[in-house]
Amino acid sequence: MRSHLLIFGFGYTANFLAQKAREINIQITATTRNKDALGYNREFDCELIHFSEKSIEQALAKASHILISTPPTHDLGDPVLYNFGSLLKKHANNIKWIGYLSSTGVYGDHHGRWVDESSKPIALGLAGKLRLDTEDAWLSFAEAYQIPLNIFRLAGIYGPQKNILTRLMAGKQDTIVKDGHFFSRIHVEDIVLAVVAAMQNPEVGINIYNVADDEPAPSHVVDEYAAALLQLPPLNRVDYAQAILSPIAQEFYSHNKRVSNTKLKKELNIQLNYPTYKEGLAHLLQNDGYLCR
Repeated sequence: MRSHLLIFGFGYTANFLAQKAREINIQITATTRNKDALGYNREFDCELIHFSEKSIEQALAKASHILISTPPTHDLGDPVLYNFGSLLKKHANNIKWIGYLSSTGVYGDHHGRWVDESSKPIALGLAGKLRLDTEDAWLSFAEAYQIPLNIFRLAGIYGPQKNILTRLMAGKQDTIVKDGHFFSRIHVEDIVLAVVAAMQNPEVGINIYNVADDEPAPSHVVDEYAAALLQLPPLNRVDYAQAILSPIAQEFYSHNKRVSNTKLKKELNIQLNYPTYKEGLAHLLQNDGYLCR
């Protein structure tokens, strides 16, 4: 019987997952708050439904797999469990697998040390706490109804049109330098690789996976590598202590860790398409139109 995946939140990563699902004959239904996008989407060969109780109940009656790609909010926590928890319980016997897209922000600041799935949070910000609370809520739900659940803690996502090459082409000229600050990344296609591998292997049960590449690196190192690929002049280095940062950027630089992907590769038996930012950016350079500008 053909698998039917219900995706809560049809954002950047979910778009790429839908493309892959079409290739491997998985039927897709996804939620959107954009009323103009409702109905059959020819590009992704999927049905887009409204984030409402009636639409969700109809979708859950058909769904064999569920992926949650919506972020938690300060007032509701996880919007899927808050709005549709009773419906999920009603249809729990039909659900073969649940995936939740979380964030490596749940680890907080480890002062540049390596973290794995067993690492405890340190100096966790509000966004990271919301994510961690949501993970716990889904773990409780999955354990109560004995449903395989995989939580994917995603590193910084990049991919087509969402990467440093695009920002440089748009005029970025400065790069902030903070000595000893590491950040982990993951290409969107490798997120899809991990999600599909887990979805097709429900015997992994209830488990958490870091989804990051092999080489955490300081942001300025990646910026300068990308500028060299584009054959741009050297970027203007700005010392972190003198930089004027937005609240989001301040939180970004307040957390310093290197994220291990050992468990992901071993248990799901996968090899990343882009094991470091170098392979990822080089592929984007060749295939995303930058050489034609």
